[in-house]
Parts: sequence; C-alpha cells; structure tokens
Amino acid sequence: MADIVTIPADGVGNLLFLKDVRRKDGRIFIKYRSTFNDVPFQEVELHSADGGINYVITGGDGTTLWRFSKVWIEKLD
Repeated sequence: MADIVTIPADGVGNLLFLKDVRRKDGRIFIKYRSTFNDVPFQEVELHSADGGINYVITGGDGTTLWRFSKVWIEKLD
C-alpha cells in the first residue's frame, strides 16, 4: 500500500500528490497538493468521469482542475 501517489501533472516536471483516500456514504475523498503552488494538502471529493475510467478534482465553481485515471486511487487502497 502506498502512502502518497505521485502523478506527472504536465510535460515539464510538475507533479500532483495524492494521499489519504477516504470513503463515506458512497463518496470518495482524497487529500491532494501539487507543485504548481505552495498550498498544503487539502481534502476534496473525487468525482467519477469518462464512464468511470477517470476521477476529477473540481474547483468551487465546478471547473475541472485535475483529471486522472482511477488506477492511481487503487494504489492508495
């Protein structure tokens, strides 16, 4: 079981870090941060996308901030 999963965020070396997956009432929550800014880990809800192939993290206005394969979350389970 992995403690933190690191996902390449772009082609120039930025990264997305995921940890502490939590499931509650059929919903999935995760803590994340990226190398794009100096914001500490924050917990957000993951949303299923693309027919269940991917998950997305959205901003407060519903804009997709991050999209990644559900395989990355399976590494944390």
